Amino acid sequence: MDPSQPARAPSLTRRGILFGGAAASVAAACSTSEESPAEDVSIASAAVAHSGLPFAPCTDVPPTPVCERPPPTPNSYVTSAPEALLAFRNHGFLMEFANQPVTPLGVHYLLIHFDVPQLSAENYTVAIGGRVRRPRQIPLREIMSRKVVQSLHTMECAGTGRHLLTPRPIYVPWFKNPIGTYRYVGTPLAPLLREAGILDDAVEVLFTGWDVGVDLGVEHAFERSMPIADALRPEVMLAWEANCQPLLPQHGFPLRLIVPSWYGMASVKWLRAITVLDEPFQGVEQTRAYRYRRDADDPGVPVREKRVNSVMKPPGLRDLQSAYRFVAPGAYVVEGKAWSGFGPITRVDFSADDGRTWRPARLQRLSEDPFAWVSWRAPWKAEPGRFVLRCRAFDSAGNSQPLNPNDVWNYEGNGVNAAMRVHVIVEPGVGTAGLTVPSTPRADLACAIVPPRPDGDNENRPASRQRFPGLVIDEDQDVDRCASDGHP
Repeated sequence: MDPSQPARAPSLTRRGILFGGAAASVAAACSTSEESPAEDVSIASAAVAHSGLPFAPCTDVPPTPVCERPPPTPNSYVTSAPEALLAFRNHGFLMEFANQPVTPLGVHYLLIHFDVPQLSAENYTVAIGGRVRRPRQIPLREIMSRKVVQSLHTMECAGTGRHLLTPRPIYVPWFKNPIGTYRYVGTPLAPLLREAGILDDAVEVLFTGWDVGVDLGVEHAFERSMPIADALRPEVMLAWEANCQPLLPQHGFPLRLIVPSWYGMASVKWLRAITVLDEPFQGVEQTRAYRYRRDADDPGVPVREKRVNSVMKPPGLRDLQSAYRFVAPGAYVVEGKAWSGFGPITRVDFSADDGRTWRPARLQRLSEDPFAWVSWRAPWKAEPGRFVLRCRAFDSAGNSQPLNPNDVWNYEGNGVNAAMRVHVIVEPGVGTAGLTVPSTPRADLACAIVPPRPDGDNENRPASRQRFPGLVIDEDQDVDRCASDGHP
């Protein structure tokens, strides 16, 4: 979106169509209601056609329960009301924190399938059963008394990048932001399974959460399974703390599974039971969701390890509506993070010309944990003009990020790891408005209406400036560990 265009209209009106921009008109044309009568939809369609932007019939996302996901929409400008509700409930990572080694608690992305269970740690137990010799209920206090391990783990939702696809699959409309890195405290899962005595005919381990709801017409608890060999990997753990304090309710309190190399759906929250199975699990969230599928009839293959990916902290100042960045000319160090579930990051390249040319960034390992993201930094000399910044990561397994999101198109929109794009406008004077208190408004666009500054200065303003947004102080970043007993 061009930030020089007027802001989008909040609702479909003739005035909104005239002044709200084509994207708003397309969205309006796809949602008829009593508030947006058919005649206004026709006006919106005409406005979109006049704009020269591509226009296609909209996918009808029903407001009532369904037994199949709606097919992908050919109109990437449109986000339906059900998807908007999902997006408000499930927030993304705040990309301005992409320079931090550990994600603050409230900054980590969130994906909740059903209602958050309201649980207590008191008398909490986890059942281990199924194809084991010694089934039992294990109290949480006993789990917490076992060997304590800590893991800096980068979690990512399987739906990453879904909104970048054309046609766009219908579900939570993620961009590059369903990520976050917490330091988890817990205990390894493998010893618990071995002590239970896995029988010879066992093939999978099923993890059941306390969250129950309806998806695709089926009422069920959220459950995911994995092969025995994967469940026994040493990094798989049961966690009760994140960033040195108890898990937040929405992040799985009081106990959750952590599977560091897989996408986030495998790390079952609010863990209720662990069941060893003698056949593959056929649940809804295993066989009908989280699959790489070509079309509605393709059974697909399961989504597992995180594809190689990277993000950057956008430099400069954010434009509220478009997310473009405004930057003053000068020398910058652009910083970000990179990770992969297939192996260590070996290289990150940075581009300031939308991928026409690339140069290698400097990598910095933040932790000995193999499944934590790494930091990258690249110098950039910003000169007046418009630019598209990009970053692209490579891992030890030979994987690299595609430049075009549709290179990894799939029917559900899973694992879309295309190289990130950040639009930047460089012009002199950007960043001066906040140097005074009250601030001194300035026009960063020629069309801007600049309000007057109040008379006088606040002499009690802070004496020292905070770090300018987007600038990186080139200093080593230490990752603090929790106390050795797993508690702050």
